[in-house]
Amino acid sequence: MLDGAVHFTHILSLVHLIALVCLVCAGVAYCAAAVSRWLGLDRSAERPGPRVGWLLGIGFAALTVSLVASMMESGPHDFAYAVVGGWATAAALHFALGFLTAPTRVLLILPVGCLALLLALTGFARGEVVGAGSSRAIGILHSVCMASHLAVALVAGGAGGLYLLAVRQLKRANARAFRLPPLPLLERVSERGLVIATALLMAGLATGGAAMSHGGSTIHLSHPAVVIALVSLTLLVLLFSLRLAGRLNRRGLALVAVQTMALAMLSALALQLVPHG
Repeated sequence: MLDGAVHFTHILSLVHLIALVCLVCAGVAYCAAAVSRWLGLDRSAERPGPRVGWLLGIGFAALTVSLVASMMESGPHDFAYAVVGGWATAAALHFALGFLTAPTRVLLILPVGCLALLLALTGFARGEVVGAGSSRAIGILHSVCMASHLAVALVAGGAGGLYLLAVRQLKRANARAFRLPPLPLLERVSERGLVIATALLMAGLATGGAAMSHGGSTIHLSHPAVVIALVSLTLLVLLFSLRLAGRLNRRGLALVAVQTMALAMLSALALQLVPHG
């Protein structure tokens, strides 16, 4: 019995070591990618070279392994929450930069990963005492991500609404349409705003799962604010899927931007009206 307990302790120590080594490897890979990109700036390349892409992929893969390993540990979960915050931030940056430079369907895996992390973290260490520093840091990161998501969604939704208004005025040959910003500018602001809003929502949901696992938190997956955020992210993933397939026109993009703005405002309102911890 004692030998089994000692063996289990050794396994946990090995898991922690794997998580720590992978975290260091991720940091080294990201630093190498940054240096490689900096050295390649004099080549006037608009997009990062394949070497930078491989380094970023290796870094994120190592960070993902560190995340999984850290969640397998028992006892205090301060280290795991730190890795969660780092992984959520990295996933958001990969998604935003990827869609703004070279959009691909592979990037749609990241929102799914954030949803999986949210579900995994809702029961992770629930009821256990978490360090005050760790709890405060993950809570601040979650709040910043969700507040930024609301702000960006308002900008994207506003641009989408102006786009719809301008198109309607142009069809009616109304002179007021020429007082509005140009349609290409409104479309660009709306689309890029949706990309950034999606990345921030991803990070907010992933870190929100960590906040739900705290013993003093009363918020849960059935909370209206969480449900609305999940619906919003699902809608955005569907939007980018259709956009990549060429099945969503500019008017549809503007409509989704307005809907995303409305959902973000509704989620913020639900957070104020429904009690939570």
